[in-house]
Amino acid sequence: MSTSPASRIGVDLAHHPTHPVAAFVLALLSVPGSTMAWDLWENGGGFVIGLPLAIAAIVLGVQVRRRGLERRGLATAAIVIAGAMIAMTLIWTLLEVI
Repeated sequence: MSTSPASRIGVDLAHHPTHPVAAFVLALLSVPGSTMAWDLWENGGGFVIGLPLAIAAIVLGVQVRRRGLERRGLATAAIVIAGAMIAMTLIWTLLEVI
């Protein structure tokens, strides 16, 4: 049995827009994840909680900026905050090793 193209069900393959608010919330959560997590675990607490949240915030923020969606300023703020938390985590780790 052959089906015509008109009778096939379509699948939406378009990317759904990334929300800049999600990127900003992840960036804000990376702050306590990078700062207070050092007290929760003796070695590398910031890597366990803060670093993954910061990386996810940067990925979402970059996606928002590339797509030119609304609230690009919020996405930029998420990228800056998350980048600062990654830098702080790396610096804190280097100081702890030295």
